[in-house]
Formats: sequence, structure tokens, C-alpha cells
Amino acid sequence: MRRTVTETDPSLMNTVPHAEADTTPAPSPAPAPAQAAAKFDALVGTTLAERYEIVRRIGEGGMGAVYEARHSIIGKRVAIKVLLEKFLENEELIARLLQEARLASSIGHQNIVDVTDFGTTRDGRAFVVMEFLEGEPLSELIMRDAPLPVERSLAIVKQVASALGAAHDKGIVHRDVKPENVYLVRRGDLDFVKVVDFGVSKAVRSQEEAGSEWQRLTRTGAVLGTPLFMSPEQAGGSEDIDHRADIWATALILYECLTGELPFRGNNYLGVIAQIQNKDVQPPSALRPELGIPEAVDRMVMHGLEKDRTRRYQHMTAFEQDVDRLLAGDVDVALDGGAESGSAPRSRSRWPWHLAVAAVFALGIGSAAMLARGSKEIPAAKALTAPAVAPAKPGLGAPAPANLEPARSAAESPSISPSDRVRRPIKGHPVRPQVVVEEAPPPAKKTKADDKIAPSPYTAPKVP
Repeated sequence: MRRTVTETDPSLMNTVPHAEADTTPAPSPAPAPAQAAAKFDALVGTTLAERYEIVRRIGEGGMGAVYEARHSIIGKRVAIKVLLEKFLENEELIARLLQEARLASSIGHQNIVDVTDFGTTRDGRAFVVMEFLEGEPLSELIMRDAPLPVERSLAIVKQVASALGAAHDKGIVHRDVKPENVYLVRRGDLDFVKVVDFGVSKAVRSQEEAGSEWQRLTRTGAVLGTPLFMSPEQAGGSEDIDHRADIWATALILYECLTGELPFRGNNYLGVIAQIQNKDVQPPSALRPELGIPEAVDRMVMHGLEKDRTRRYQHMTAFEQDVDRLLAGDVDVALDGGAESGSAPRSRSRWPWHLAVAAVFALGIGSAAMLARGSKEIPAAKALTAPAVAPAKPGLGAPAPANLEPARSAAESPSISPSDRVRRPIKGHPVRPQVVVEEAPPPAKKTKADDKIAPSPYTAPKVP
């Protein structure tokens, strides 16, 4: 078992000098697998496409091996992935692989590994040339340090979502999103993400699933990680797989970063597939309550893990925007998405409450505006009219006004000026205060100054 691990684990392969593997004498004839490995390792020291010198083998997967190489002219380090010999005669598969490499290189996103060249070896095997990355896959970080802080988990997943969203805009679906395919390159104190194996797994998987190699293994020799990140539609064998499968896998990566665990566990491939299709996902905060994972993060993760893809995030851009809002401190994310897969339907009961509060708030603002407008008009009206006194009702014993004389007509009181006249009350209107009028002395000789009439307190001043 240990020998199998050393042959499939890239980290262990780096610690074993390749020359020793070729020169160590075998006590007995080498078995067929060893001969195949030796033949495959024969690429080390050769030159591909007359410009890429193979330095060493970095690792091996289910589809091919990855080598470190150096450009013979400019000296730049690159990574080259060469398909295994079992795909040597599959021309259709090779053509699709190269086409996917072209599409991936056309995306031009900073969080996607840069594909710079492709071609075939002398024996007809296809290879893809990519930028050489120095760092570690996200899977190793999770195994070593998970659960990760919420902010760091969101920052990593945001870059993954940004890369996949750019690919989806080009019509490319990864279909094999998992921590092993998310590479972390340290830039200062920050994690810089590179999504690798872009499009290759999509081109190969449909061919692999039909044969005996459909169940692949991880580098440690255990059940492979890919089924753990399959969406329910993938696990059910649906051929109509679209970008929403990548959304499911990205949400599941965030789940594992936050908790250090996956919601699906099984002893074999079929057990994992059955859980993906039938088991309700437990929210991250319920799985690890001691971590204090915010409720808003719970909602977003569960919305991305809806088993029904029509209720999942419909675009990776929406998922990325919610991650941005969480990083900015917004706690109202994913309120319009149902999270029935293992979480209470909290979001749906909140909408009517929010609408009611908004309606009351708007009504209050309108009432305040009307009152403020009315308070400005009342003083102006008071300035034009005299204070009104309610008329005394008969039979209530209201005292009669004192020192008042009966009103006289203008003919009977020629000596009274217009300003001194007492207006008679009009039926239906309040009575203004009575004014005591004293009899004026005999008029003296009139002058021009006497012609001026004093302004009445009951008339509005003229506006110039």
C-alpha cells in the first residue's frame, strides 16, 4: 500500500530522486506496471516541441502526468501535462482536449492558470503547457489548518467564483471543481488563487465514465475526492450538466473551509453518491456550533447547496456578489433564496415583515410632511384676521359685555371715522370683540392732516 502511495503522491515523488528509480537493480523481473512507469518517466531529460526541456515529474493523476520543464530559449519555467498512454489512440479525445485548452487560454482571467501552448509528443500523446505555480493546493491547506477563519475562507472562494464566472461567460464549464484543483500562491500575506485543470476534466470525463477508469483515486490511494464535490444532477447521471454544477461545488468548498468537514461521508463511491442525492445538508453553524459561523454565511452556503438546481444560485456572478457583501459586513445576503436543504426557511417569513415596516415608515414621513406644511400656513392666516371669540349661547348665563353702546349708522354718527365703526356680526360667523366708542368732541376746522385715515387693525396691510 505504501508503494502505491509513493507512486501517486506528487509530494512524495518530489522527495525521491528520479535517477535512483531508474538505476536501482531489481531482484526479479519488473512487473508490467513498473515497466509502464519506467517508460512514462522516459520523458525526463527529453525536449518537447524542440523548446521544452523536461526537468522532472511533479505528479501523476488519473488522466496524465505533470512535469516541470524549462523553455530552452528564454529559460522560463513551465508546467507540462502529458496525457497517459491509454489515450494515445483516442484521436477524438485528443482533439477535444486541445480545443478545451484553447478555450481556457481565451478566458484571460488572473485567477485561472495561464495556458500558453499545446501539442503532441513524438509518440502522439497530447500535452498542454501552463504557467509554473509555486504554492500548494487548497486541499493541503484544509487538511493542515481547517477550519479556516471566515474572512479567509470567503476571500479564497471569492477568487474561485470570479474565475469560474469568467469561464461561464465564455460558455466553459469546469465540472471538476474541488480543493485539489484550486491552487494557492502566496503574495505577501494574502492567498492568490489559481484554478487549474480547466476544461480538461470536462473533455475527458465522458470518455472515462464509460470505461473501467471512471472511478479514479486520489493521490493518497483512497476513494477519489471528485465524487464528494459532484452536484446532485451529476451524481444522478444526468447528461445535461451546466454551470450550476460549478456553483454547487464552489459552495461545498466554502463549507469545507469553514468547518474542516464535508456533509457527505461514505465508505465507498456508491454510498457518497446516495448521500449527495438524498441526505439533507446540515448548515455549517449546526455542524460546528462552537465556531460561531454567522447566520448570513449559513444562508449563502445553503442557497448554493440546493439540491434542486433551479432554486440554487442561477449565476456565479450572484454568488460572488453575495461573498463581496459578506466581506463588507452586509448580513442580509441570500434573503430571497430558499435554503430548505437542511435549514429552516427563515428568509421567506421575513419579507412581509420588512414590507410592513417600510409602509409604516413611508406613512410616517408623509404625515410629518403634511403637519409641517400646515404649521407654516396657520400663522399667515392669523396675521390677516382678528382673534375670534365664540358667541355666547343663550341660556348658559354668559355675562353681557360691559360699557358698550349700541351700534349707529353712518348717517346718525357723522363724526365717527371709518376706522372707529363697529362691524355688525354676520349670521353664522363668530362675533369679533366689541370696541368701546367714545363720543368725539365737536370737530375743529379740518386740515389736510385730518384727511389721513389711521389704518384699521381689522384690515390686511397693503403689500407694496
